[in-house]
Amino acid sequence: NDRAMADWDIITIQEPYINFLCNTHANSHWHAIYPTQHYTHSQQHTRSITLINTKLDTNSWKQIPFPSSNVVAIQLSGPYSRCMIFNIYNDGTHQNTL
Repeated sequence: NDRAMADWDIITIQEPYINFLCNTHANSHWHAIYPTQHYTHSQQHTRSITLINTKLDTNSWKQIPFPSSNVVAIQLSGPYSRCMIFNIYNDGTHQNTL
């Protein structure tokens, strides 16, 4: 919604809704970042996505490949150096993702 767009640059989501086309719902103000295996390992359920506000320069961030359908990794870059953000889903019954 408009409020989230104004207040947040990055939103991490656990257990997102994924439709029959293998996509989540996000409006045009957000880049939806899926785990790197989202489209190549369709038998695995995507359990985390990261939304990046379109007002952030696409040259200031990039997705880092990670071999899990439960992890989205992004790297922010700028005059402050670099910062990694990991969106990790762990169902609580094991630590296999970690």
